[in-house]
Amino acid sequence: MRIAITRPEGKGLQLSQLLEKDGIYNVHTPVLRIEPCELNAAQLAPLSDADIIVFISQDAVKQLAAQVDALPTNAQLFAVGEQTAKAVQDCFSRSAVAPVQQDSEGLLALAPLQNIDAKQVVLVKGQGGRTLLAKTFKQRGAILNICAVYQRVPEQSDSSSWLDLWRIEQIDGIVITSNAAIDAVFNCQQSEYVDWLKSCHFFLVSQRSASYLHDTYGVSKTHISVAKGPDDLAIYTSIVPHQHQQGSHMSEQEKQPEAAKPETVTHTPQPVFKQKVSKLAILALLVALTGGAATAGLIIHGQQISDKTYAALAQLRADNALLSEQLKQTQSQLASVQSVQQGQRGAIEQQLTMQSQTVEAQLQAALSQAKQQISGALSSEALYLQRMAQFKANAEQDFQGASAVLQRLYEVVQNEADNTAVLSAIATDIAMLQAQPKPAYEDIYLKLHGMLQQVDELALKTLHLPEPKETQNTELSSDLNDFQSNLKKTWQNLVDDFIKIRTREVAVIDPLLDSEQQQLLRAQLRSHLSQAQSALMDKQASIFFSALESAKQTLSKYYDTRDDGVQAVLEQIGQLQNMGLQFNTQVELSSSTALKEWLQ
Repeated sequence: MRIAITRPEGKGLQLSQLLEKDGIYNVHTPVLRIEPCELNAAQLAPLSDADIIVFISQDAVKQLAAQVDALPTNAQLFAVGEQTAKAVQDCFSRSAVAPVQQDSEGLLALAPLQNIDAKQVVLVKGQGGRTLLAKTFKQRGAILNICAVYQRVPEQSDSSSWLDLWRIEQIDGIVITSNAAIDAVFNCQQSEYVDWLKSCHFFLVSQRSASYLHDTYGVSKTHISVAKGPDDLAIYTSIVPHQHQQGSHMSEQEKQPEAAKPETVTHTPQPVFKQKVSKLAILALLVALTGGAATAGLIIHGQQISDKTYAALAQLRADNALLSEQLKQTQSQLASVQSVQQGQRGAIEQQLTMQSQTVEAQLQAALSQAKQQISGALSSEALYLQRMAQFKANAEQDFQGASAVLQRLYEVVQNEADNTAVLSAIATDIAMLQAQPKPAYEDIYLKLHGMLQQVDELALKTLHLPEPKETQNTELSSDLNDFQSNLKKTWQNLVDDFIKIRTREVAVIDPLLDSEQQQLLRAQLRSHLSQAQSALMDKQASIFFSALESAKQTLSKYYDTRDDGVQAVLEQIGQLQNMGLQFNTQVELSSSTALKEWLQ
């Protein structure tokens, strides 16, 4: 089988070398080229805030590296395959997690990519292609940003020139690694080219491409082989069995015509050997018959031997000597053939031994790379857990949550080697976090909530009018000497009929509050208490105590301090002001230094 490799320029070199080493003729005809997509600052901005960065191909890694010097240290890196992960290591000096099943489905099955709700995910890829990763990430609740850094462009608008070259080179096997390359190869207008392509055998790297080739262009499934991976070694492994099978089939076809030629049969040693053996048998029979006849003649004629009998015996001896010489030659040829077969058997055994050693070395390299990837994933997970514990302890003041994260870190590191120091540091941090004081935030919050519920029931200050003065006696006297008094009383009675005047013993009268002003006062008190609640949950001590003081002043100024409810609220506010709340306690976790030393 003669192979055409369609991978882009710079790829497929290892595949070509492997095929040439195995004596398989191949030509490298790139049908696509990679063109970079220049991204502006806004398009690259999601990378700096990314929690997870996923690379879809080696080209995606290389094109991004041409525009970005480094990736954020706190972002987890994932690659669709081992070669892509190696490109991440080469370009960014960072380890990327790659699945065993090197495709989109295998990547989506990784455990760290299951719970990605509300996480910033950046998908680095080329334009077009499958949408499975993007759809699945969105379904899992991720905040997805797609960074398209390159595009695949056909080398030529029509594939006729490639197909002419392949037909001249008698190509019958074609390596294709993407659906875009399939479209580029079948982009011809002449039906004879399409018919010729359908007669070739296609070596693909995914079942998705195999289905696309069969459904779109009608290529028979018997003419399609799917490699176990996208790398050159996997493609080579899928080609070799077909090469040997076709070679064996051609050898049988070549032997059949040779057996049909009559002139070649007459010159082979084996038929000559058969002819001579038959002659020898006849001569032996003649000897036996002649001997018997001679014996009978001797008995009958009294030992009379004729000259013809002696001549026949001499001829038989000469023929016997010739047959013996031919038998020696045949035995020599047989020994030579056996020697050649032995040499060929030794060469085949040596080649099998070399191939076994090569496969074993490749397996050892793959195992070593897998171990390195596992070690890199362990390091990333351990560092992530330790930073999460530090964040929960100092930023969120969630000592219980930080203790739970450190417990998970303890389980991750527990089965590794030389872990005594880091396990001891983690256990010390867990004990320290559990011993941290736990302010009764819920109790304080509930007290403030209870005060808020009482605001509408608290008594505001109101005006208490004193009793009016007793009215003077207005009855007239019958005594004439009291005419002045009677005149005054008469005037008062006359005025009292038109205007009622009552006097009270109070010096200053505060203005009365209408219902709207009362609602504003209650809203003001409610605002101070709500602000204290918010400051408590946000752990802002200064705002908390300032809000309590404002609420106390409002109560004292506008509410009736003689009322039992108002007095109870004032007492509760005083108790809260006397509490020594400690917010933003900073703790130092010793496991941070111990973990870094252990990873180094």
